[in-house]
Amino acid sequence: MILALLLLAQPMPPPAPITGVRAPAEVWEQRCTVCHGQDGRGQTKKGRQLKTPDMTRPKWQARLSDEKIANAIANGVPKRKMPAFKDKLSNEEIQALVPYLRALGKAAH
Repeated sequence: MILALLLLAQPMPPPAPITGVRAPAEVWEQRCTVCHGQDGRGQTKKGRQLKTPDMTRPKWQARLSDEKIANAIANGVPKRKMPAFKDKLSNEEIQALVPYLRALGKAAH
């Protein structure tokens, strides 16, 4: 009881500030690597199960426009079992992932 009163008497620290948009690498790490892997090749256990495409391949990079990539992130790809992230990521975070994915392709080849 006394401990509870002492705790209540202590000033509460302010909540952590909202930092806004996360860096694409942070979003990738938190949301994408389970299936796509750190390098975008899809060679994780989950990625192999779902037959995740290798996003570093020139053919994959050439086949999809930036708009299609952003749409897939936002709305998912049901036939590939990729979930939609429009309710989990801001539009800015989704848009920032597109050049991040393009860079994965350039880094690999």
